[in-house]
Amino acid sequence: MKYFFFPCATGVRCQNRERFAVVAIDERGAKRLKTGKVKNKIILWNVPFFRGISFFFLGIIALFYNYWESLNLSGFVSANGVSEKVAGKLNVKKESVVITLLMILSLIISLFLLGFVPSKLSFLFIGLSMNFVLRNFLIAVTKVAILFLILLIFRFIPLMQDLYKFNGAANQVRVRQGEVQKVGKKDYYSPLNILNVIVFTLILSVFVITFVGISLAVYWNILINLAIFLVCCGLGYEICWLCEKSYFTKMLALVTNFFVCAKPTITHDEVARIAYTEVKSLYSKDGEVQEKEIARSTLLAEMQTELQKKEKFDKADIDWIIATVLNCSRAEAKLVRSFDQKTYREIMKATSARASGKPLSAIFGFVEFYGLKFNVNKKVLSPRMETEILVEQVLKDIGDKKNLEVLDLGTGSGAIAVTIAKMTKSKVVAVDISKSALTVAQENAKMHNVKVDFVESDLFDKLKKHAKFDIIVSNPPYIRTLDIAGLDEEVKNFDPVTALDGGEDGLEFYRRISQEATQHLKNGGRIYLEIGAGQFKAVEKLLQEAGFTNITFKRDYAKIIRVIRAEYDKRK
Repeated sequence: MKYFFFPCATGVRCQNRERFAVVAIDERGAKRLKTGKVKNKIILWNVPFFRGISFFFLGIIALFYNYWESLNLSGFVSANGVSEKVAGKLNVKKESVVITLLMILSLIISLFLLGFVPSKLSFLFIGLSMNFVLRNFLIAVTKVAILFLILLIFRFIPLMQDLYKFNGAANQVRVRQGEVQKVGKKDYYSPLNILNVIVFTLILSVFVITFVGISLAVYWNILINLAIFLVCCGLGYEICWLCEKSYFTKMLALVTNFFVCAKPTITHDEVARIAYTEVKSLYSKDGEVQEKEIARSTLLAEMQTELQKKEKFDKADIDWIIATVLNCSRAEAKLVRSFDQKTYREIMKATSARASGKPLSAIFGFVEFYGLKFNVNKKVLSPRMETEILVEQVLKDIGDKKNLEVLDLGTGSGAIAVTIAKMTKSKVVAVDISKSALTVAQENAKMHNVKVDFVESDLFDKLKKHAKFDIIVSNPPYIRTLDIAGLDEEVKNFDPVTALDGGEDGLEFYRRISQEATQHLKNGGRIYLEIGAGQFKAVEKLLQEAGFTNITFKRDYAKIIRVIRAEYDKRK
């Protein structure tokens, strides 16, 4: 086996000799990456039997380490807490404390579930009044049956399901890359994976130790049972290795493999492929680390280090920077395994600018929104990912309807208006009080070859009084005036204040829009507004007072209510 895979809580780890890559998914669906050198290597790898013992124990250590590492990469763990204090007092790394505690807790649970419970139940069912060999055999079978029942329960626990899907994804990658012979259609059931080896070894050892039934002095019992367990570790691995050689034996391995593997989704599969390609990209055909070009993993590590100097910056910026410099999509950028020196310098220059507080839109002069590029500058607000949720709701309701009339209030760069015009067959009007902003919006409309009627107006002021729309959409300023000074430097230093300042309570524009929108909406028309954190109740009340009904909301990736939708009908 050239590459080793270890499923994690939210991702996959792949390693090859001295290098590893851990890829995890955060709560927003972004993929995080960490690479480095392997500290604990599998020894005696070319020696049958002994390699299984090494694989078993180092595999367990790797599973615990990677469980912690994937949670850390995903942002699901806090930098503070009891483990932080303990680590400080003992002068050790926090991860060492957490992993040790997890291993101790897992050992206690395992001894209870896999040792004490099966033993008590077995003796309860079997009793002691029968032939010694037959009794031990029946007790061993009962223990194994109970273990299978516990494994079946685990399979339906949500947290474990993701682990099993990542394990299945790793198996698929091994098969597709030629690491394992392809047998059958279900590649995600490849027997030689760490979880299957562990489960098979535990079941084998429980059966053998129980059947042998050593009953000597305590220390002899411990030593002999330990020796039997080590033998089972070596044999367990070799049996799993043999099971990968044919379709028939692979199906036999389903006895245990079924409980630790599940069909992966596209996302699980992509994470495993990224981990594999990151490790593989470090080596040339002769097995040496490539030096002429910069390996992807090396570049990513340097970018992460640079950006981590400013912890508030999202690591997802890395994907945007690489894709932008390469002038390709993020998906295509992930396939690039190495970079020439010129590209490397351009990427690191952009990364340094980002680390200094400059937003990506200011670095490159454009931003990607809903899959489209939009030119931006200091005269307009750079559209955010959250605003895509606003547009998505509008597009979902428009569907295949033709010639709907849509009004975009405070269009800025024109991202909302242009996207709706591009994705639907609607007639779109966009207004903004800033002439400079309208110039940028017109350029973006022209670039995407869409027709949008732009009007210089303070909300509804310059619109014709009889103008009626099916839909009004807006991402108005909603930051409280006193809060602007405390915003991130990339926002307050690069976005126009007029696009941020929502007045004393942040609701100034919502009051105006809710009061005036009814004069420009058709019966049954709808309004869609992006709102700030904690503003839903206040904006909902304003809309209700203006006569809007059927008010609903949509949360963003951080579970904050970000979009509010309401209907207007004069007949109600």
